[in-house]
Amino acid sequence: MNFIKTVQIGLALVGFLAASSLQAQDLFKPKFGLRAGASFSTMFGPQENGVEENHKLTVRVSAGGTVKFPLHERFGIAAEVVFVQKGSYYTATAENSFLKLPSFNTEQAFIYGYNKVGSTYSKRTDRNYKRRVGMNIINAYIEIPVMFYFEALDDRLQFDVGAGIGFLIDSKALGTIKFGDADILNADNPDVTQFIEMDLDYKMIKDELGALYDGTSKSAKIDGTTRYYPRGPSAYYFTDVEDKANEHIFKTIDLTLQAGVSYYFTPGLRAGLRFSYSFLDITTNKYDYSMKDLNSDGTYIQRNDHDGNLGFQLFVGLQF
Repeated sequence: MNFIKTVQIGLALVGFLAASSLQAQDLFKPKFGLRAGASFSTMFGPQENGVEENHKLTVRVSAGGTVKFPLHERFGIAAEVVFVQKGSYYTATAENSFLKLPSFNTEQAFIYGYNKVGSTYSKRTDRNYKRRVGMNIINAYIEIPVMFYFEALDDRLQFDVGAGIGFLIDSKALGTIKFGDADILNADNPDVTQFIEMDLDYKMIKDELGALYDGTSKSAKIDGTTRYYPRGPSAYYFTDVEDKANEHIFKTIDLTLQAGVSYYFTPGLRAGLRFSYSFLDITTNKYDYSMKDLNSDGTYIQRNDHDGNLGFQLFVGLQF
């Protein structure tokens, strides 16, 4: 009888351990999913003295795949591979500014706002030139966040915190540059023949040095002299850099701190919010130019600003 009871107890224990093992295997197996939504993004960085600079929030898209590795019934590690668009609507206005125009057709290279004596350039003080820039910047990244997550409210609520690495795969900007006498540009209806206006269609990864996306001639009469210039410069048309050597305006890698929260309506359906903040400089230093001044040899003054992405994503996700 004791033997039979021992066997029964042994079988019960084996059954319990087997059931516990199966339950543990189910609990700790990876959970895969998808998510997609809107990316709200802007940029931040220091302002140059005497330049009115603003970054406005833009709305783009994000979408990708997710996987969760439970370490406990309440917490674990989550990883994602996400396509996300970031950027900003950037505006800048500078008085007592300059515009450095490369040679174009029969026009020689020229710098408005500076006088040249020999090989030395000095800023003009008898005229107030104004420059306005407005551009919609769109940067596309493949981003890989790795997050620690914690679940609460019977697994309905999930909190995430971690970091991500982003790889820049596309970079564009659309906008305009206006340059001319400040009194003319400040007028309610400025005469378009009295100031320079260029359309921008920047492709920061694809554009070549000095290239134009639209070489159609335009003209403006400034200081009594008519100057012909291209309608559409490319991203590196104004640069001093002789060889960009695969160093684009925006750097290839962005590292971000991330935090978010999700609510699960069902075990397979959630809505979430994710904040993201760059802690590396996302722009290449040699393209951080002053809008106000030049060096005495006529080259750009590099500012070496620290610029970053800042934004959040709203998304809906599926978990399988």
